[in-house]
Amino acid sequence: MKEKVNILSVIKYAGAYIAFEIGSGFATGQEILQFYTSYGVWSIGAAVISMFLFAWAGGSVMKIGYETRNVEDLKPYQLLCGRVMGTFYEYFVLFYLFAVLAVMISGAGASLQEYCGVSYYVGGLFMALLVFVAFAFGLEKLIDIVGLMGPLIIGFSIFIAICTITANFGDLMVGNIDVSRLVTSKPTDSWWMSGILYVAYNVVSSIAFLMALGRDAKSAREAAAGGITGGILLMVTVIFMNFALLSRLDLIEGSIVPSLKLANEVSSLAGTIFVVVMICGIFSTAAPVLWTICNNLAKPGSKISLVIALLVSLDAFILGQMPFDKLVSVIYPYTGYLGMILLFCIWRYKKLKHKTIGR
Repeated sequence: MKEKVNILSVIKYAGAYIAFEIGSGFATGQEILQFYTSYGVWSIGAAVISMFLFAWAGGSVMKIGYETRNVEDLKPYQLLCGRVMGTFYEYFVLFYLFAVLAVMISGAGASLQEYCGVSYYVGGLFMALLVFVAFAFGLEKLIDIVGLMGPLIIGFSIFIAICTITANFGDLMVGNIDVSRLVTSKPTDSWWMSGILYVAYNVVSSIAFLMALGRDAKSAREAAAGGITGGILLMVTVIFMNFALLSRLDLIEGSIVPSLKLANEVSSLAGTIFVVVMICGIFSTAAPVLWTICNNLAKPGSKISLVIALLVSLDAFILGQMPFDKLVSVIYPYTGYLGMILLFCIWRYKKLKHKTIGR
């Protein structure tokens, strides 16, 4: 008998998956520029690889979450990778999340500098203070409201991309694409490896979240469908934005926030709306990251957790003063190589579980 699948629940889980993966790198377009656009026409192949892996990883981990829903004190990384490697990932994720927080702060600084002309330091300090205040006062409801920016970023990004592609469709179709003038860092020389790395570093921090989503599902098929749908829709957005960036290489050349350049080109109103949505989206990702770090180091709500939050915010602000594009090009690719091991662990866990069931 087939398990029932609630379409609305699938959409909800897919939306949560997408919202979790969106950060300053995605919203600003800097990730897409480095991991896809910089490879020219080969970026299409990289995006297809990423789409398959995002769908597979999301569906697999959410299904595992459902299957282990009755396990108390579940440790996701140890479940997938074993006690030693799993413990390593548990500690590494805390350091990685700190780096992600720095990237978020840096992305906010770069966005406000490019759009408003304010100092890079002012924009970064604004975001660092905002996430600390959210933690200090427990503004969960505000985070829930601002968290709706995830779907808005997706929708608005596709809108901007369609407008840009439509206006420059001729150049795109005749293959008028020369990425040699792009001064940007490639994560690797291989386009196909870039497609793998993009998924791998995102998976590192999302395992626990995806398993929690799966535990909330009504069936294994529903959990898997949510992950698969989320992975596909996320990469559909990336593909649209990648085509838009490829069609306007002249405009984004040297830009730290290429998505904002495209939005401003559509209209000044679109640019204003996009920068507001972008900052809110960065905040809705950065605040939960700070909570995760602090609540793993101290008892939630304690005075020591508040002190830790202040120190983490300050240190992330200092690290975030590095150029935004440089942070993205250093932190994410190297984390991606560790993420590839994690992807292998997921595959191995599924294979061993399948053999066990078959006996």
